[in-house]
Amino acid sequence: MLLAVIGVVAVATMAYLHRWELPQRALMIVDALGLAVVTVIGARAAVDAQVTPLAVIILAVLTGVTGEVVRDVLCGQFPPLLLREEVYATAAVAGAVCYLLLDRAGVGTGVATPVATGLVFVLRMTAIFRRMNLPTSSPRPSHDESYVAM
Repeated sequence: MLLAVIGVVAVATMAYLHRWELPQRALMIVDALGLAVVTVIGARAAVDAQVTPLAVIILAVLTGVTGEVVRDVLCGQFPPLLLREEVYATAAVAGAVCYLLLDRAGVGTGVATPVATGLVFVLRMTAIFRRMNLPTSSPRPSHDESYVAM
């Protein structure tokens, strides 16, 4: 049954894309929601596995951003979103830390999950709609004229 639903949705999507353009804003919202949900699922699984706090954060971020990297690679977008200056992995880190802190404070998963998910979603959406990016390090121009780049 699930395979049939996937097939119908795939065909419907192809038919839609044949006539209309992708709704970029809606895709960004769904992408931000996906990042938020999957990051918190990764954090929750890591906490349940009783790994170290650093491992919880690393596993949550890897879980959150892996789908985006795979999608970008399959779509031929390079560099993947994760390697650009956009606020993506940073939002996942914030959500993972939030979930971990709430868990350590004894707050139940019924509160920690939506709070951490909401934090990731709000950070990502704020970055998208305000066009906020992380600072980049650009190479300094050389003032030494004898320098030859290889």
